[in-house]
Amino acid sequence: MTPTPPPNTPTEHTELAPAKLNLGLKVLGERADGFHEICSVMQTVDLVDRLSFQRHPVLSMSCTDPTLSTGPGNLVMRAGRLFEERARALGFPCDPFHIHLEKQIPMGAGLGGGSADCAAVLRGLNLLSGSPFDDSSLHDLGAELGSDVPFLLKGGTALVRGRGEIVDPLEWRGPDFYYVLVSPEVEISTAWAYGQLQSALTVPSSYLNLVGSISGGHVDSTKLLEVLENDFQSGVGRANPIVAQAVDQIRQTGPRACSMSGTGSTAYGVYDDRNVASGAAAQIQANGFRSFFCRPFFVGLGK
Repeated sequence: MTPTPPPNTPTEHTELAPAKLNLGLKVLGERADGFHEICSVMQTVDLVDRLSFQRHPVLSMSCTDPTLSTGPGNLVMRAGRLFEERARALGFPCDPFHIHLEKQIPMGAGLGGGSADCAAVLRGLNLLSGSPFDDSSLHDLGAELGSDVPFLLKGGTALVRGRGEIVDPLEWRGPDFYYVLVSPEVEISTAWAYGQLQSALTVPSSYLNLVGSISGGHVDSTKLLEVLENDFQSGVGRANPIVAQAVDQIRQTGPRACSMSGTGSTAYGVYDDRNVASGAAAQIQANGFRSFFCRPFFVGLGK
């Protein structure tokens, strides 16, 4: 029998899960808990997965991508189980849902797709269950599930530190930008990428100097683009020449800046002209690379 919904809550709902870009990524060292200390300005973009929720006798999921496991290890299922467990412990009614995932964000690409889906599950179930958790509590749940999840609960632009749990929202000072993402058909293991880093990670850095000077919740976007660096890019590019080729494809189109997101494999270019960015995406696609033209995305606003 289908469960009775909590009073005054919808029985169906849809959440968008946007991809994230690392506008610079520095790894500062290994922590005592085994995670790594990072520093990154992150930005969500409008390459999105879509998650549809429908009340159901048991928690379950389906996906448009047949290669993605929908079993208990999937982050969507893990997030659903954790949410149900904690909400019920607080005495909140929490009926199960079937979650259908329309997958658009490439997997193993440094775009946080799994974490974005996880964050969308937490947002969606919180709404459908009468909001048992405030923003701070959702943040804590997200941190249990993955390092990118706390940022992706709200997205936008933020300075992310710690292992990802310290999220300071930022506002741009300067022009808006457009992004071209080039995502080779290769998945990069995050654990492998961290294993390639050298032990002495903390060195003087123009990027860290700029990030350290951020005050008042604003970042100068023009200055940020001048100092982008990703500690994983050289090692990932050496081991996976297709990633270095993706970077070269972008550079040939004359972007304001070019870098890699996360631990790869996605490279991206930043442009201040929509037509130039759109043309670059089409040109790179014609050259045989999977590419996406993107704009900034803010959860709940869509742009």
